[in-house]
Amino acid sequence: MLRIFIHVLFLIFLFQHVSAQENATKSNKGSRGQGQSTETADTTEKRAFKRLDIFPAISYSPETSLTLGGIGIKYFDLAQGDMSVPISNLEFVAVYTLNSQIIIETRWELFTKKNLWRIRGEAFFNRFPDRNYGMGNRAAAIVVEVDGAGVPDTLNYLNFDSDRIKFSPVILRKIRPNLYFGLQYDMEYLYRIKVTSDEHYFINEDALVIKNMAVEGVRSGIGFQLLFDTRDKPLNPIKGSLIALNNINYVSFLGSDYRFTTFILDARHYINTYKNQTLAVRAYGSANLTNDEIPMRALSRVGGDKFIRGYFKGTYQDHHMTAFELEYRLPFWEEGTEAKLSQFWKRLGLVGFIGGAQVFNNVSDFQMNNFNLGVGAGLRILFNPQSRVNIRIDYAIGLSKGSDGFNKRQNGLYFNFSEAF
Repeated sequence: MLRIFIHVLFLIFLFQHVSAQENATKSNKGSRGQGQSTETADTTEKRAFKRLDIFPAISYSPETSLTLGGIGIKYFDLAQGDMSVPISNLEFVAVYTLNSQIIIETRWELFTKKNLWRIRGEAFFNRFPDRNYGMGNRAAAIVVEVDGAGVPDTLNYLNFDSDRIKFSPVILRKIRPNLYFGLQYDMEYLYRIKVTSDEHYFINEDALVIKNMAVEGVRSGIGFQLLFDTRDKPLNPIKGSLIALNNINYVSFLGSDYRFTTFILDARHYINTYKNQTLAVRAYGSANLTNDEIPMRALSRVGGDKFIRGYFKGTYQDHHMTAFELEYRLPFWEEGTEAKLSQFWKRLGLVGFIGGAQVFNNVSDFQMNNFNLGVGAGLRILFNPQSRVNIRIDYAIGLSKGSDGFNKRQNGLYFNFSEAF
């Protein structure tokens, strides 16, 4: 109930922000304040768009306790009024939790004039808890953790804390209409690894994999990306497609402690079924090629708030993965209409989704009946009509028994900004 109460408070803050934003628009005054958007009038611009969104980031989860912080999104028109080019954006998140955890993140997606160049990426520092489920498609490890009072707890994962630094920029050049090619770099550094329990014991062979798995260190690599993108609005498409082929080679001369090659294929298609309703379909595959060890966070990992919801990220992890997701999006608002705060139901929408994934060490291990499925539904609140960005509230259940221990299923409540895919 505490989690729900805090999320309701978060919604109240957001609605206050939206109301203030609308009032500022109507009065043609840019205003700045806590939890409010700032809009600067500029008559030289060829198209109108919001310059800045600022709002509180408040949430609760068992892993983090209460989190307090802020989110800001800055918008740019690098295309100088070209309506065929999306508005560029820079997102910044800073959060502190009552468990003394820190999240500082920034993400950017920039579009130049005539869509000639696309530059995007992310950089962040996290001091955050994580879980190590071992390796494989079963999550069958048995670990006993003992707290300071001597109370044992039997789990199928090992809890640990770590500090993490990540920097992943991508720069793409248009080579054909809607087709881009370019370079990308990926660096992640995990350090200060600390198991959270006072004592722990590995009971079975699957748990011993956790004991011997590489976790900390630096992975640093460079590679290419080939991107085909016809989405109408990248943050929440109603129609179009995205197909991205990624390659990264992690090598020692770039400072990497690990040497391996990664290939990822991410294909998405958005079908405008009726008015502004959408059927979103995703197919995903990844492969890590090496004869050496791969650090845990570089493995193909199932779960999280944006990929196969219903499972903690990394519940299933191995060298290779294949996955799919389907989501039906049913907004109650219509494109081009403005909704006042008193008509908040016109900002709402519903979604239903299903996804499945399996991980494997060798291609011969793949089987059609080995997918770990997750299903769920969610509520959407339209936050930015121009970019179609939503506040996303999802609840999902992992259908695989044993994902949360013997004969138990995982579930998750997700509170986030923008769509999962």
